[in-house]
Amino acid sequence: MSEAFTSLLATLAPALGLPEISVREDDPSCLLVIDDFEVSLRYLPGSDLVMMFTVVAPLPEEGREALYAALLDANTFFHETQGFTLAARQDTGVTLQGVMPMNVLNGGNIATWVQNFVNVAERWQEECLEGVQEKTEENLPDSFAMNMLRV
Repeated sequence: MSEAFTSLLATLAPALGLPEISVREDDPSCLLVIDDFEVSLRYLPGSDLVMMFTVVAPLPEEGREALYAALLDANTFFHETQGFTLAARQDTGVTLQGVMPMNVLNGGNIATWVQNFVNVAERWQEECLEGVQEKTEENLPDSFAMNMLRV
């Protein structure tokens, strides 16, 4: 187990108003409940990365094709995921995950990273539960207006 990972978790708990986070020596991971999301943090020792994962929502019965398209679009250049990755599987539903090198994380930024992750999960949970809105020229922000040259 990485002492650095244990130290990060020790700074994360008070920053997010959570009870002390305990990690077993033989299992470099923990499960946190933040805003009704079960967020798994796991240290990957071989690569010296921290991985974060949560289930965002079950797959809807209707409108899956639109949801799949929206997830792919959101992941393109991470423009709607803040650097995290959305995925969808029949058995787990819609998930969000992210990885960060241990040498980038510290007591000053880990809480921000986790909170951003939860914010993205909340936004996509709402999208999944309410149904994906079709992106048309009429409902896109002005910055995405379709005034492009077509060849």
